[in-house]
This record gives sequence, C-alpha cells and structure tokens, in this order.
Amino acid sequence: MDLRNDTILREPLGRIAGKISRVFFGALQKRLSYLDIERSFYPLLLIDAGKGELTQQDLASKLFSDKVQVVRIVDYLSANGYVERVQNPKDRRQYKLHVTDKGHAAVPEIKAVVKELSQIAFKGLSPEKIDELYSTLDLIETNLVCLKTELEE
Repeated sequence: MDLRNDTILREPLGRIAGKISRVFFGALQKRLSYLDIERSFYPLLLIDAGKGELTQQDLASKLFSDKVQVVRIVDYLSANGYVERVQNPKDRRQYKLHVTDKGHAAVPEIKAVVKELSQIAFKGLSPEKIDELYSTLDLIETNLVCLKTELEE
C-alpha cells in the first residue's frame, strides 16, 4: 500500500507542521535563552518591522491570534523591557507598539538565529524549492483561513 496517496493514513498536515514548529522554536528558545523573551520572538520581530505604527489589533491580525493572547504577549514583552505602548495622539483609545533600545538590541540576534535554523531546515533544498514551499504554504493558509471563523464561534 502506498501511504503517500492514502490521505487517511498519511500523517495530517497540522501534525507535521506542529512537529516542525516544536523543534524549530525549541531550538530557537534554547539558543536565545539568555534573552528573557520565551516564545515571543516572532511578535517582537513583527513589532519591530511595524516601525512604531503597529497596534495590538494589527499584531493580533498578523499573528492570527485573539486580542487576549496578544495582550498577554505585549504585556510580557513590555514587562521585560522589549516593547512599550505609546498612546496615539490622534486616537487616545489606541496604543501603538514601539520597540525599546533593549528590543532593538535583541532583534538582530533573533534574526541571526532564525536564519541559522532556517539554513539547517532547508539543507538540500534549492532556492527554487524553498520559494515553491513558501508559495505552497501560502496557498494552504489561504485555503484554510475560512476555517478561522469556526474557531471563533
């Protein structure tokens, strides 16, 4: 029996992605354990890329996460000195997320370790295969985004 063609017996996509994620982020966390960020590396990178214009709502959208979880992440990063909330002078109900000096110092270190781990993960893959992988994952995400509303119900 060819398991590659039997979608019932083949390991589910979510399980494969979960295993990859656990190994990747476990290694990331271990290599950056001297930073008190735990698992909030990617949110910090997103906030940094937002150049002080990203709100918590924007971050929640980018992370496909609920507002409560994003508040916890931002609270954690803020308490550890990586991020600060700055009130928007044009809308006092809104806060923009700014990376502190400590956060700016950590960002290049995080990017370097992410690059290192990505190179390990992509060993043996051509740049074209890597681009194809990302294109395929983008399509899968697009196909599954409709299920997000089921999770919110």
